[in-house]
Amino acid sequence: MRVLLASFAVTVTQDLFLAPTSDEDTLAGIVRELERVQGGPQPKIGCMVTHCAKEVLECGLAPKSKDTCMGALTCSLNCSKQDDGVHNQAPGCAYLCEMMYGKTSPVYTKLIECAGETNKCLPIYPDDGECLATDADAVQNLTSLDQLEGDWWVVKGVNCGQQKDGYPFRPGAGYPPLNPTKGKSFPGGYDWYPCQHERFVRSNGHDFPNPTSPWVNNITYCGGANGGLADCNTTIIDTVANVTMCAPGVVCHNYTDAPLKPQFEHWRVISWPHPDYVASIWCGGTPLVTYNGGITLARNKRSLDGMPAWVEENFRAAYAKFGVEWEQMCPSNNEDCP
Repeated sequence: MRVLLASFAVTVTQDLFLAPTSDEDTLAGIVRELERVQGGPQPKIGCMVTHCAKEVLECGLAPKSKDTCMGALTCSLNCSKQDDGVHNQAPGCAYLCEMMYGKTSPVYTKLIECAGETNKCLPIYPDDGECLATDADAVQNLTSLDQLEGDWWVVKGVNCGQQKDGYPFRPGAGYPPLNPTKGKSFPGGYDWYPCQHERFVRSNGHDFPNPTSPWVNNITYCGGANGGLADCNTTIIDTVANVTMCAPGVVCHNYTDAPLKPQFEHWRVISWPHPDYVASIWCGGTPLVTYNGGITLARNKRSLDGMPAWVEENFRAAYAKFGVEWEQMCPSNNEDCP
């Protein structure tokens, strides 16, 4: 995938930065690229030109200052071009573009704020999956973040990129055809990312790049699926969310460094039979997409190896109440991950 993105970026860069002789030419080149987007929901180009021409132009000129805005934009456009307009795979692809390139770019953040948050020029995508649990479904004996403090690994997930019609996640990648939610599509594949490492830690408010609450979840992961570090197709991505216990058994995440804000998630713990193992279902969203899933977490353990049989049986029954098949949930071994 990185090769495809790189070649696409070179094509756009050549179009925009070798041929143009003026700011108007640069802006026109970006508009041409936007007009070529086919497949999924389309950006409102007139809206972007009317309300965000300054931000679009700054993004087009950004490579000259080594800013990564154009990398994020071309990566996202490539996702949209590859989307077939039926299976809603563009948002999951574009999210990785945002986190790989966009979150380090002040220019991209301004563009997204203008086009996405302020002026509604960007498309609203269909929901990714369904929110399978409510606060009332969460366990009642988890009442403090002190109980979760420490390192956790995602060892199994619900959002595996599955489609209700059987269409494969990332066609051609050779991933096992898992489908834990028969009859429901969860196309993003967010829970199958390798190296998903959650760190629930205290914060003094200033020990991360953006202001934080008394507790944060410092999360690392990579794009890809089905394994550990060797299965990553991006670099390791590092993000931070402010976390609170917004109800018993419910950990609310408000991400501090996402270019498109707010990005908010409710993690609902549906089973906690053992101090070192948690079964959860999460529901989240940004201004452009509502997305959902569920993750099984293990404290200081990278895989399912060593999970007591009685805990696994408990989780199998817990997820079944929400229409999720344990055996079909996507596993990760997190081998060699940081």
